[in-house]
Amino acid sequence: MRRPMREVTGAERDVVRLFNPASVAVIGASSRVGALSWWPLHLLATKGFAGAIYPINPTRDTIEGLRCYPSLDAIGQPVDLAVIALNAERSADAVRACAAAGVGAVVLPSQGFGETGEDGAAVQRELADLARARGMRIVGPNTDGIANLANGAIASIQPLFDEDIRPGPVGIVTQSGATASSLLLRLKQAGIGCRAYASTGNEVDLGLTDYMSVMLQDPEIRIILSFVESLRRPEEFLKVADLAAALGKPIALIKVGRSEQGARRAAAHTGSLAGSDQLYDALFAARGVIRVSELSELVAVAKLFLSQGAPATPGVGIISVSGGQAGNLADKASEMGLAVPTIDAGTEARLTEALRFGKGFNPCDLTGEIATRPELAVQVYEGFSTQPEIGTIVYARKHLTASAGVAAGRMLGEAARRDGATPLAVYAMDGAIWGEEAEAYRTHGVPVFDTLNDCYTAIDRLAAWSAYRAAPRAVAPGIEPSGGAFTGILPDFETKRLLSETRIRLPAERFAPERAAAIAAAEAIGFPVVLKIVSDRIPHRTEAGGVALGLRTADAVEDAFDRLMARARAHLGVGEADGVLVQEQIEDAVEMILGIKVDPHLGPFVVIGLGGVFTELLQDVAVRPAPVDLAGARGMIGELRGARMLHGFRGQPPRDVDALAQAIVDISHFAVGHSGWLAEADLNPLLVLEQGKGVRAVDALLVGRE
Repeated sequence: MRRPMREVTGAERDVVRLFNPASVAVIGASSRVGALSWWPLHLLATKGFAGAIYPINPTRDTIEGLRCYPSLDAIGQPVDLAVIALNAERSADAVRACAAAGVGAVVLPSQGFGETGEDGAAVQRELADLARARGMRIVGPNTDGIANLANGAIASIQPLFDEDIRPGPVGIVTQSGATASSLLLRLKQAGIGCRAYASTGNEVDLGLTDYMSVMLQDPEIRIILSFVESLRRPEEFLKVADLAAALGKPIALIKVGRSEQGARRAAAHTGSLAGSDQLYDALFAARGVIRVSELSELVAVAKLFLSQGAPATPGVGIISVSGGQAGNLADKASEMGLAVPTIDAGTEARLTEALRFGKGFNPCDLTGEIATRPELAVQVYEGFSTQPEIGTIVYARKHLTASAGVAAGRMLGEAARRDGATPLAVYAMDGAIWGEEAEAYRTHGVPVFDTLNDCYTAIDRLAAWSAYRAAPRAVAPGIEPSGGAFTGILPDFETKRLLSETRIRLPAERFAPERAAAIAAAEAIGFPVVLKIVSDRIPHRTEAGGVALGLRTADAVEDAFDRLMARARAHLGVGEADGVLVQEQIEDAVEMILGIKVDPHLGPFVVIGLGGVFTELLQDVAVRPAPVDLAGARGMIGELRGARMLHGFRGQPPRDVDALAQAIVDISHFAVGHSGWLAEADLNPLLVLEQGKGVRAVDALLVGRE
């Protein structure tokens, strides 16, 4: 961690010094074995730290064989790092003393600051201001601390570091110390070491991205694992994610908050379609960040990547010692979105000939012959390895009699280590592998998984990461934010004026405040027409019964006008609607919704989905950070379950997908340009006409931030 660092967050030099201190003081060091205030000193003294260690405790002469000092001033030497093992009230005084003494950084394990309320938050802000003024960095508060396992600089209250946690190729950055300890233990059980560890706590100063940037630039660290509660500095996180992709080092994380409740009801349909967690999913996917939901999946991703690398494709080849399990593995792969590719006829014929009692297709059942002919496993593995659509081969094994399992393991391990070999993962149907067979896989670096979910999750996420890195990076256009300061739901005329900046066409339409004007407008536009109620107080006309379709005569328009105005009066309770919008009716089109959501912290996103009255019911949407390019827009369309409706479904003519993709690009640019005031927007429905005829935005809604 002492190499020159690229500055991404601006704190890299300080974090490098933090992980490589020449001297550490432990303020409030205790001699009581097992006390939280005992652990930092014990870990520094016993885990190989070569720097100076200064216990500070005015009531003791020595602790852990080290001389104690009554105060910082009594040390008489510079102190790079201080661990303040005191309660919140005394910690605040100690931080002030450290700042006065010129300490480089402090670790604040204590709780009782910003997480407890306004009083604690006020003290936290004061300490942050003081540290900033003195050039001192703060880890925490409410943190387990930091650890550099490579040099023994373990400035932490985490007892698990006493459990033979060894250095390795993983960096851990977490916003939950308790979760991190479980992750460390799981990695240890998987035989994976951790080189650097940071528990960020309340992040009053140094935060998630500061530690990630430094760990990514450590040549000995190959992957970052993280547990995230909130992204306090999302713009920095995006830069760090770009750095990770450029260096070929995955960031795999758990981000909590999938079931957030109590979010305000969105005014636009788009707002309810794209909740904050979906925005995080889109943001992570757009930057190649791997998101999982369980600690076991984090470890699985690390296990597969560190041993086999990232699969080039998501296709799996399945080899099983059980015919039933071969089918089950294929079903599970399909359920999780992993392809089980068909192998070419020549390879299938050769494998079928080798198997004698089985068939050489994918998934492949080795039949009972595997118990006497363990070489069958490697023959099928080598056959599957010739198939370009197979990115990972999964071997589902059980304990076999005699030495067959051990022999199969050794041969598979040797084959998987050859140059250009397809990544191999082993699924332990028995829940574990033991003895010589386990040693065979361990020696050859073949990962073993005890659940299919973990195995397939790792394959899926890492294959997506490979695809992200292989895809060309589009250069986002420079888009200057437009002026304007709108709040709440914009009037219909203002909405259409603003949307005229895009190339998205609207149907012919006229506003009619009274019955006669509605009839005249319909005759001018040409039948059939649609009537829509106009009122700033009715943003969703369909829900208020404020839309009349398929009006083909003047009499029908007259009746519809009276009916809509009556419904509007009933819906509003007080007051009248302004009138109706008479609009050209576009028939024989596929209804979509195209929208925008601007998160105050994460920025603008574009949303596309199946439109009309089923929009929120079906929740068939794709989300991307804005802006997107044409390739990204086409990718969004392809993600939709309803995308088949655009390609001639059930005899219908193909739709203008190119125009739809261009509309997505245009609205994404609009989102960036108006992100200073815009909260949400939707074009619903956006009608996609036959191929070559474009799209039409039949209804539009823009909502400014309150």
